[in-house]
Amino acid sequence: MPFPLVLGLLGGYLIGSVPIGYVLVRWRSRVDLRSAGSGNVGALNAGVVTGSKGMGILVGVLDGVKGAVAVWAAGFLGNDFWVTAAALLGSVLGHNYPVWLRFKGGRGLATACGGLFLIGLAYTIVWCTLWTVLKATKQTILAANLLATLATPIVLFLLPAHSVGVVMTSHATAAEFRILAVCLSALLYLRHHEGWQELARPRSEEPTSGPSTDKERTL
Repeated sequence: MPFPLVLGLLGGYLIGSVPIGYVLVRWRSRVDLRSAGSGNVGALNAGVVTGSKGMGILVGVLDGVKGAVAVWAAGFLGNDFWVTAAALLGSVLGHNYPVWLRFKGGRGLATACGGLFLIGLAYTIVWCTLWTVLKATKQTILAANLLATLATPIVLFLLPAHSVGVVMTSHATAAEFRILAVCLSALLYLRHHEGWQELARPRSEEPTSGPSTDKERTL
């Protein structure tokens, strides 16, 4: 494996592994996100646990910045798409499995979105569209996340190359971006596979303890 590719992956991991949500919630509320709510250290759980939408938004934006910084920094290693792609995947891997928190992190969506902003917008546009449709069918948040993540690469392969390329923000080709989409969805799936349990659960068995149940159980 070429050295710049390894460096991009490791650099991306280190940037992504910065536990922003954990640090901010610990500082503000003296709460360990890993043992509260869903146990994830991402934006939505931060908002649920602290009861602050502002905190959730702040953590989400900063998690996205991690992905963007990783991709931006990879540009200094050369004008190679795969080095940039490795940095993005590394940042998501670091966010999801940070060594500093014993590999218990978030789900990686915000970090992926931030990095993709500097590579191409097709994945984000398709994913958000699918998620909106799925959520409208009364799916739980985690189930909608799971299905959108699995379906997005398929849709990207079905779309004409021009449709993928027209929203590209880097020099990547449609073929390269599609391969990245498959790798990214596979990585995101590892932190969303519990969604199958949500899909298999009959509607009559859905908890009804309160409006925040869905967020606390799935995020």
